[in-house]
Amino acid sequence: MIEFNFDEELAETAETTGGSFGTLDTGIYGVTINFASLDVTSKGNNTLALDITTDDGHTTTIWSAFGTIDKTWSSGSENFSYKDFQSFMAVAGAKSITPTPYALKKDDGTLIKNLSVIKELHGIKLKLAIQKELDMYNGEVKERNLIHSSYNAKGQTYLEAKSKADAEKIDKVAARLKDKVSKQYKASMAEAESAFGGTVEEEPTSGLL
Repeated sequence: MIEFNFDEELAETAETTGGSFGTLDTGIYGVTINFASLDVTSKGNNTLALDITTDDGHTTTIWSAFGTIDKTWSSGSENFSYKDFQSFMAVAGAKSITPTPYALKKDDGTLIKNLSVIKELHGIKLKLAIQKELDMYNGEVKERNLIHSSYNAKGQTYLEAKSKADAEKIDKVAARLKDKVSKQYKASMAEAESAFGGTVEEEPTSGLL
């Protein structure tokens, strides 16, 4: 059972500090949500995977968007990305969650997997500020995408749209948006620099998919 109560105030004040195509480069993208798939972690937290197609035709999946879509983690600790999930739902015009069966198929009609998706997000167009995060796993550089912030199809935040204001925040975010690196990645780069006695150039990396 997913408990979701639309919180307008939280959506308005959301601020952040921060597939088939693979990892997208950091930037602002106009996207269409093909489907938003629900899942549950082994510890009982609800997660959301967004299958999206960008306006220039690239399709990818953002796994575990917002970490969990629950207000708190199963441990009881606060989900600090919950306000960002609220903002995402707000600009998408989705004020409820209706889990709906969805058959994911190949182009030839072959069934890949039966999913549970959020009906309210199916086919929605919006703009997303997406970051590429660099991480280390078993000694290898891995990449994934994170949602930095969400905007409606016109590029407005929920608050800007509500007050009929121009889309201004998206341009400010675009100007400062950068790749994100994990603590493991930073530590690995620091070790490499120490070992070689200088700055190590980062090699280009490929996407996860």
